Amino acid sequence: MHRIARVLAIAIVLGALSATSVGVAQSSLLQLVFRVPDGSPIRSSPVIDLAKNAIYFGADDGNLYAIPLISAEQPRRPKWVFSPDPDPAKRRPMRVPPVIDEARNRVYIGADDGKLYAVDRDTGQLVEGFAPAPDVSPPRTAPIRVPPALDQPRGMLYVGADDQRVLAINATNGSLVENGRFDKAKGAIRAAPIIDFVKSAVYFGSDDGKFYIIDREDFAKESSVVVVGSPIRGSPLLDILGAEGAAIYFGADNGVFYAVDRDKNELYKFETFGPVRTRAAVDPIKNAVYFVSDDGRLYALFRKDEKDSKGQTVPGRERGKQKFALSVITEGNPNPLDGDLPRSSPVVDRRLGSTGTGTILVGSVDGNLYGIDPDSGRARFVHAVPGAGTDPRAAIRTTPALYVRGPGSFLDIYVAADDGGLYVVTRRP
Repeated sequence: MHRIARVLAIAIVLGALSATSVGVAQSSLLQLVFRVPDGSPIRSSPVIDLAKNAIYFGADDGNLYAIPLISAEQPRRPKWVFSPDPDPAKRRPMRVPPVIDEARNRVYIGADDGKLYAVDRDTGQLVEGFAPAPDVSPPRTAPIRVPPALDQPRGMLYVGADDQRVLAINATNGSLVENGRFDKAKGAIRAAPIIDFVKSAVYFGSDDGKFYIIDREDFAKESSVVVVGSPIRGSPLLDILGAEGAAIYFGADNGVFYAVDRDKNELYKFETFGPVRTRAAVDPIKNAVYFVSDDGRLYALFRKDEKDSKGQTVPGRERGKQKFALSVITEGNPNPLDGDLPRSSPVVDRRLGSTGTGTILVGSVDGNLYGIDPDSGRARFVHAVPGAGTDPRAAIRTTPALYVRGPGSFLDIYVAADDGGLYVVTRRP
């Protein structure tokens, strides 16, 4: 579609949606679970560990926190706090989601000091014998701003960083594995590595404007690339489409959301009006893929062609076409989606919504947690951090984490904010 026509079309859609979304009652403030003692922002998306009754996240104070999921104390006392250095001045922010390794009973988290820490899930202590910095030249000191990919069958971690390298390291001791150094990128690695076990490949994007496909077993082999010519910071997602193969989604700073196949052929691309720096979420039941652009909108695209009763593709419902777009930033919000800081990516939960409709959950820099109906594209509910829409420290830059509890299967939705608070809201199924 011609760009002017696209602008008009989106404006019409958004105009229709905004009238309904404004009328959604803000049901309540989010409940404070824990606050970082010095008030440092939390930009590390929380991760739930059911087996340990814990939720993990890093903070800009350079610590990794484990907070109990169930506790009589409100706000809750940490189960443990991991500090890489006793001197607060020597710690660096932890802004990536932790990764749980159940087989080795540890949690991995990267930091702005270029180190990857392995922490015992029970004690919160640094795992003995694991080197946070592998022996490489030059030494890795650049920030790690993407989570590692855990390759459990091979016992390895694939770790990207701002030093333009992806390293394959031994998950037991942190050492560099043979042929485990990829250094052909010419920009920071800000689109997290993911693993394709079928293709035996690792995918990631770089600030050099290239999307890389490298051999999972030998990083020294010649890589395949998809050149987009703009920094790629929207972490990839692999979508298995069944008989149709697979799609790999990623976003770039040119405002384009890309879908390619495993052989790097373009399936489609969709233009927005701001950088795309979030990871997509797939909804097979609603035949949709969701992502957020820095233009402030959550987009829903058709995941596959929709067919009529005769098996013919319905015009306008081909894969990659827009289903709806909804603004998820309040007008006048003091925090635009810009700069180097993380963004909240959408997640889909089937349990919320009438008759299993489901809900799209996403946080916003305006300080609100949005629950969006995947059929209508309208906001079903909005919950706020104190100061939402006016206080810059109310911004939510973390992806929601979900916990089902109790005989009624109540859903606890956790998010963290720039005010140093971990928050929760409970929704009925």
